[in-house]
Amino acid sequence: MARRGSRAGLLGRENECEALDDLVAGARAGRSGVLVLRGEPGIGKTELLRHLLARATGCRTIRAAGVQSEMELSYAGLHQLCAPLLAGLDQLPEPQRDALGTAFGSARRSRARPVPRGSGHAESHRGRRR
Repeated sequence: MARRGSRAGLLGRENECEALDDLVAGARAGRSGVLVLRGEPGIGKTELLRHLLARATGCRTIRAAGVQSEMELSYAGLHQLCAPLLAGLDQLPEPQRDALGTAFGSARRSRARPVPRGSGHAESHRGRRR
C-alpha cells in the first residue's frame, strides 16, 4: 500500500497531501473549504490536483484557471467556476442567489409596484403642463 504523498511526482509532499485529504474529508462532513494552489511552473501543482481529484471520488469538483487576458473582466473566474452549476441557482438561499444572479447579469428585476393612492407620488405630476 502506498504511503500518503508517496505517489510518483509527490515525494516529500506529505504535508500538502494531508492538507488536501483534510479538505476532502471536511467536504464529505459538510464543511466548506477553499484551496488555492499557486507557485512557479513545474513545482507539482498539477500533481497535487490529481491527488485531490483521486481522493474526491463521488464529489462534484470544479476548477478554474486564471488567464491573464481575462484579468480585466469582472468575475471571469467566478463565471468559469459557476457556469456549469447555474441550473441549481434557485436552490440557493436568497442572498447568495441574488449575489450570483447579479454577477452573472441574470438577477430577477423586481416588478413595478403600484403607488398607493394618497401617498403623494401619483399626485405630484397632476396639473403640470408639458
